[in-house]
Amino acid sequence: MFNLFKRLAKDPSKRFYKGFLRLSDKRVFKIYSQKTGDPDVPGISGFDSVVRMNSTYLELVDRYYNWRGVLTLGAAIIFYIMFIRGFLGLLIPMLWEGGYPLKTWIYLIVVWCLISLPLSWAAYRLMVSEIFFSTYYPIRFNRKNRMVYVYQSGGTVLSIPWEELKFVLYPTKGRLSTQWTIVGCLTGDDGDTVTGAIPLPINVNWDPADLTMYWEFIRCYMEEGDEYLPDLAGSIAWCPPVEKQKEGWLFGLLYLSKQWFGRLGLLVNALQLPLFFVLSFPRWLVMLTCKIPEWPAEVVAACQPAENDPVNKGAEHNPPQVWRPMLGLQGKERYARTFAKERGAMDRVVARLKAKYGGQNHAD
Repeated sequence: MFNLFKRLAKDPSKRFYKGFLRLSDKRVFKIYSQKTGDPDVPGISGFDSVVRMNSTYLELVDRYYNWRGVLTLGAAIIFYIMFIRGFLGLLIPMLWEGGYPLKTWIYLIVVWCLISLPLSWAAYRLMVSEIFFSTYYPIRFNRKNRMVYVYQSGGTVLSIPWEELKFVLYPTKGRLSTQWTIVGCLTGDDGDTVTGAIPLPINVNWDPADLTMYWEFIRCYMEEGDEYLPDLAGSIAWCPPVEKQKEGWLFGLLYLSKQWFGRLGLLVNALQLPLFFVLSFPRWLVMLTCKIPEWPAEVVAACQPAENDPVNKGAEHNPPQVWRPMLGLQGKERYARTFAKERGAMDRVVARLKAKYGGQNHAD
């Protein structure tokens, strides 16, 4: 029996609308090559999505982590307008006062049944899709056993061989801009029909070429040799502190306010700070009510890193004043020192890719 009030988690591996049914669909902009690197990529980047990186696995946040809490706030506002004000706010006084003509009652019942109550129900479903579930839905890439693990709502785990996934670049056109996303696709026996979709965490609404840097970061981790790992880790400026802990209110505010364009980006974000401040509270509420995801024992065993792993990057390695690189508020000397370290790591990876794949006709 269909339960109208059943809560469904905002889990991107279950509720992501991919907009295409086949890899050959014209809406699929590009199919990435997992075996062949791009020698022309300008850099590599984890784009602030890396929770943990070591020589065994790379763990990322989920597609909806960036704006966790926004849906809850928006849906709550609609629910208040439609149900609290538009339905109960009229029904209770009318029943209390009495004496309203039948014509008025018929008019309001029609409005309630066609507009207020359906919108209230839809808002309710969205309003409860984030709270009391998981703080995030991690994606874990294991380079040792060549598996991809996707944590899902309810504690289930989707385990997929890396080679069975096809990663595509997919655009979603809006009124003002086009949003670009990398989606990992499971296919049927024909190799074309898409049977499942796992969106990667980062999406952009500017030049999609920037996503190539993110793709090469993941591809290099899974496909290239161990000599790449220290530089991949060195390119990570900081990690979200969500592993085995809940994100605090202040970090949530900083994460909403973070920018990738230096001080110019800070000027743009400064105008949005009042909005980010408001959004930080429902985000905090979601984090407080949700459970920290725990991987099953078999996944933990499969992803056990070496005891003295030389490559290990997590939130405990974040700089002391992590808000400075997040907001672009570093002094010139500190910025130059930090940028030189991260840029140097990226340049070494790019140089290796050029040397290895520069003479090949690399696949798109």
